Amino acid sequence: MERIEHGSEIIWYDPECFDSFQRDFFEIDYWREQDAISGKAVGRNTTWFVKDAVCDKVLRHYYRGGMIGRVMEDTFLHVAESKSRAMSEFTVLAKLYRRGLPVPRPCAARMVRSNLVYRADIILSLVANSLDLVAVLKDRALTQEEWQSVGKTIRRFHDAGLYHADLNSHNILLDTDGKIWLIDFDKCHFREPNTWTRENMDRLLRSFRKEKGLHPDFHWQESDWRILLNSYKAK
Repeated sequence: MERIEHGSEIIWYDPECFDSFQRDFFEIDYWREQDAISGKAVGRNTTWFVKDAVCDKVLRHYYRGGMIGRVMEDTFLHVAESKSRAMSEFTVLAKLYRRGLPVPRPCAARMVRSNLVYRADIILSLVANSLDLVAVLKDRALTQEEWQSVGKTIRRFHDAGLYHADLNSHNILLDTDGKIWLIDFDKCHFREPNTWTRENMDRLLRSFRKEKGLHPDFHWQESDWRILLNSYKAK
C-alpha cells in the first residue's frame, strides 16, 4: 500500500491496481473526459462504474444517512486517518482479500480534510458479470445449490470474524460463474464470533422478507431461507 499526502488530501492506494496512479482518479469528471464511464448504480447516492486498463473499477463517494445526512450530507467529523470511513473500509477489504474471501479488491481510498470535518471516497475493483440477489430474484428463482452457496459464503465471513454492518440482499452478488460475493463494507469490522452472527443473519432474513413485500414477482420463499440457513450451519 502506498500513501500520498497533498495539502488537505490523504490517499492510500494499491499500485498493482493501476498502471500509473493519479489523484484525479477520484474525480468522476476525469473518467468522463476519458470516455471511460461504463455505468452507474443509483440508490440513495450514485456509484460509478469506470473502465480502466488494469481492471474495471467502482468509484464511490461517502454520504451520511438518516436525519443528520440532511445537514451534513457528505462531511464527517475529523478522526484519525486510519479511522476515517474510506481508510477503515480499505483496511477491512484488504484483510478479507488477502484471506481469499470473495470481495472486491480495494484499489484506493481518500480523505480530504477541511477544518473539523472531512470528505471521503473509495475505489474498488468491479465484480464483473454479476447482479445483486434482489436483481436476480426479480427475474428468476435461485437453485438449491445457489442458496447453499450463499449460506456457505456468509459462514466463511463470519468464521473470519467479519461483522457486516449492512448484510442485506442488495449486498450479496451472484456472478455468471455461480460465485457468491459480498460488497459494501462501510462501517464493517472484525469481532470475536458471538451473538452478533445471529443478529447479522436475522437482518438478512428481514431484507428478503422486505423485498418480497415490495415486489409481487420476487422469486423468494421461506423454504429458500431454510436451505440457506442449513448450509450456513453445516460444518
